[in-house]
Amino acid sequence: MIEIGTGVQRGRKKEADRLNPASLGTGEAGPRLSTWEALLIAVLPGRFDPNQKGESRDNVAGMLRRAGYPCDTPGDFYVACIRTFTVYLLAGAFTAGAVYMLGLGIAAPFIAAGFIFLGLTRPYAGLKSAIKTRARAVRQNMLPGLAVLESLLATNVSMADALKHVGQMGGPFCNLVLYLRTRIDLLGMDKAQEAIENTRAHLPDPNDPEMQLFLKYVADFYRESSPLLAAITALRVSAHRNLLEDTDRRVSVVMQRTSLFGIFAVVGLILAIILPFMNM
Repeated sequence: MIEIGTGVQRGRKKEADRLNPASLGTGEAGPRLSTWEALLIAVLPGRFDPNQKGESRDNVAGMLRRAGYPCDTPGDFYVACIRTFTVYLLAGAFTAGAVYMLGLGIAAPFIAAGFIFLGLTRPYAGLKSAIKTRARAVRQNMLPGLAVLESLLATNVSMADALKHVGQMGGPFCNLVLYLRTRIDLLGMDKAQEAIENTRAHLPDPNDPEMQLFLKYVADFYRESSPLLAAITALRVSAHRNLLEDTDRRVSVVMQRTSLFGIFAVVGLILAIILPFMNM
C-alpha cells in the first residue's frame, strides 16, 4: 500500500516528462519505475505502457488532442489510468472480501472482475465522452463564429484580421480558429496548408462535414485566393439548418422519454390501487 501511494505521488511529478512523446526515442534513460508501475506495464502494456504503438487516430495523444487536452500530456493520462485502476482494484478486493464473508463466495469473483473492468475502461471511456461533448460544443459554437466571420468579410476586413476577431470570441470552434490563425502566423503564408492540417488534427470529430468544408475553404483561399464570402455564407446557412435539425431530434427524444415515464407512472398508480384489493 505504501509503495502504491508513493508510486502514484511520484508519477504525478515525473510521469509527464517520462511519457512526453517529444522525449521518446532520444536514447536517454528515464526515471526508475516503481514495482507497481512496472508490474502493471508488464501485465497490461496496452493500457499503461506509454511506448505502446497504435493507430494515429486512436492512440492516447490523438484522443487528448481531440478532447481538448483534459490532461496536459499523455504521461498525465497514464498516471490517471494507474491511479484509477488502483482505486478500483482495492475497492473490488474489499467488496469481494466482504461478500465472501457474508457467505456469497460464488459472487465474489464476478464482483472483483467487474471492478477490474471498470478500473481499466473508465479513463478511456471518460476521454471518449469528452471528445463527444467537445464535438457537440464545436457544432453549437460554429454558427455564431461563422456569422461573425461572414459579417467581417462582408465589410472588407482582411482574412487574417477576421480570423483573429473570431478567435477572440471564445468557444471550442472559435478556439480552433484562433489556433489556425496562430499557426499561420508562425509558419508563414506559404505554409498555410501545414497549419490547416495541424488544426485538422485537433478536430474532435474528423468526420464533421461543416468543419472539413470550413478548412477546405480556408485552404483554397490561401492557395488560390478563391472568393471566401459566398462559401462562408453557404456554410453558415448549412450549419444553421443542421443545428435546427439536431435540436429537433433531441427534443423528439426527450418527448418520447417523457411520454414513456408518464405511462409508467399511470401503470404504477393503477397497480398501487388494485394490488391491495387483490391481496384481500
